[in-house]
Amino acid sequence: MTQIINPNKSPHYISDDNCIYILGDFEHKTMSELIGQISTMIRQLPTEPIYKANKKIVSPYDISADSNPIIDIFIDSAGGDTNMLNDISTLLNIAKMRGAIIRTTVLSRAYSCGSLLAIQGTPGFRIMSHCAQHMIHFGSFGVQADSEKMAKHILENALRKKEITHDKYKTYTKMSQKDIKRLTTSEGEFWDAQKCLNNGLCDWIIGENGILIGRGQR
Repeated sequence: MTQIINPNKSPHYISDDNCIYILGDFEHKTMSELIGQISTMIRQLPTEPIYKANKKIVSPYDISADSNPIIDIFIDSAGGDTNMLNDISTLLNIAKMRGAIIRTTVLSRAYSCGSLLAIQGTPGFRIMSHCAQHMIHFGSFGVQADSEKMAKHILENALRKKEITHDKYKTYTKMSQKDIKRLTTSEGEFWDAQKCLNNGLCDWIIGENGILIGRGQR
């Protein structure tokens, strides 16, 4: 029997075995707990990669879980703390290095940090519902400093984080540099599933009646 793991009864996530449901914001208490669980998942992975990245993918569900470890991440999130996201991203990269397929599915919302998490799935295994949306933006930060020098350091750190955001969209999507810069320096905008597919934020769309659209299909 699958065990549902959520000791703090958080409304922001649940997980079971190698499946994670992000159902709210990336915030410290509950995400710290989830990060610990992802670490446990990684320790159970094989040490040598199994999955070959050049395999032709005809469906995001065509990989046997017996021979290829899969971590499923279902996302419905309005965003949150980028530090929590970066912790999860690093762990997922370790999982990829150890041969795991990271299969992301956007159920409804992938806003801000949710968007950045969704695009980091294994290429060919990033899925969206036809009614789901991405919202790309940098977010906000505040400065509380005792001196002008400290304020300058905080600003420089924020700009470095912004570059990390730019780099992730540049690495994982087909978005133009113009769009990346525009959306991460403004309030952002909402992109529907088809626009996300066209711009490489996802690989597949699940339509009505379970019809799978992707790989250039319409």
